[in-house]
Amino acid sequence: MYKFLKKKNIRVIGLWAVVLVVLFFYVPSAITGVKNLSIRAFLFPIKLYSKSTLYFRSKKKLIKENEVLSKKSANLQLELERFKELVDENRRLRRLLKFKEKIGFDTVSAEVVARDPNKWMGSFIIDKGSDDGVLKNSAVCSSKGLLGKVVEAKADVSRVMLLTHPNFKAGGILKRERINGIIVGSGISTVKMLYLPPDAKIKRGDVVTTSEFSRIFPKGVGIGRVLSSGISKTGLYRYALIRPFANPFDQEEVLCIK
Repeated sequence: MYKFLKKKNIRVIGLWAVVLVVLFFYVPSAITGVKNLSIRAFLFPIKLYSKSTLYFRSKKKLIKENEVLSKKSANLQLELERFKELVDENRRLRRLLKFKEKIGFDTVSAEVVARDPNKWMGSFIIDKGSDDGVLKNSAVCSSKGLLGKVVEAKADVSRVMLLTHPNFKAGGILKRERINGIIVGSGISTVKMLYLPPDAKIKRGDVVTTSEFSRIFPKGVGIGRVLSSGISKTGLYRYALIRPFANPFDQEEVLCIK
């Protein structure tokens, strides 16, 4: 049996040899095809490995480039925000300078550095004090108008009471009618002008400024515009509700009038 199989294998091998010789001499294109197929089969895993290596290297490189670009983008965004902040600050300082030139008083510029957590609605802290010429009762203004007054001046910081504080008081005047009254804080975003004549002709939008009868504030500093008016419960005087020119809760730089 073994000899039979051996002879059979020899015949098969011989037959394939004859086939290959015939193909080589009479059908050379078939040999070329087999040759090319063999080469491609041999080169396939090499090419696959090469492409895979190139892919992962490219992916790794792209990830690194993406990280670098993300950092650059974040830095550029930060620089842009800083630039916008500088532009806004420059604009605010220009308005303050114009206001300073307009009122014609000797002033000290300061920055708001903190707000009292116990009196958030009524005061803030500025970074200038008595060493800088800021004294108690100094008027504090923004570029739009009166903000309040200094109630405590230390060497390098001061506490400012806002004109909306219930304890704030100042002399005021209706510019159109030249009527004097007392400005008091209402504890919210508005102030009131009290003790106006019952027959005073007050109109919405009338401008109110500090008056010459104010003991601590210089004359002519803008306070706000009239929103509405009414008669007191006693009927003895008229009052006006006023919206301040300056929003006391969004200030960053202020002027203190000496």
